[in-house]
Amino acid sequence: MTSIDTSGVPLTGGDLAAEWLRNWQRMWGLAPDTLVQPILPGWSFNINNTNSSSPQTELDVVNKYSYGRQLGRMADALATLVVQLHGSKPPDQNLAEFLHMKEAIDQVKHDSAAARIERFKTDLELLKAKDQAEYERLRGALLAALGD
Repeated sequence: MTSIDTSGVPLTGGDLAAEWLRNWQRMWGLAPDTLVQPILPGWSFNINNTNSSSPQTELDVVNKYSYGRQLGRMADALATLVVQLHGSKPPDQNLAEFLHMKEAIDQVKHDSAAARIERFKTDLELLKAKDQAEYERLRGALLAALGD
């Protein structure tokens, strides 16, 4: 049985309950005290007992659907609604700017995918030069996956 050191913890209602919860979580390895998920360079969101009523649930959701994925799906849905209701050039400036931003984000995703394929091609060329057998194995697997 693990004992919890409560020395130095003032016995006031809220403080004691919060400290007890933190110790209980550490003891049972539940939600981390803090979850930090970077979204953009220099930006991050912290999930902890102070700013989330259910940090474990939020951690579970973020593990399945990152904040970026959540925002991307919401942007896709909103762009669809805006275009259905107002066309591709809505009269409202905020909606027009949103669609412009969404198009720019889609272009970044496209460019990133193309760059990954180029890196993949370079890696295959290196593999072909250094390990012909592994190159042939992977080439066959890729052709099978592509249906060629």
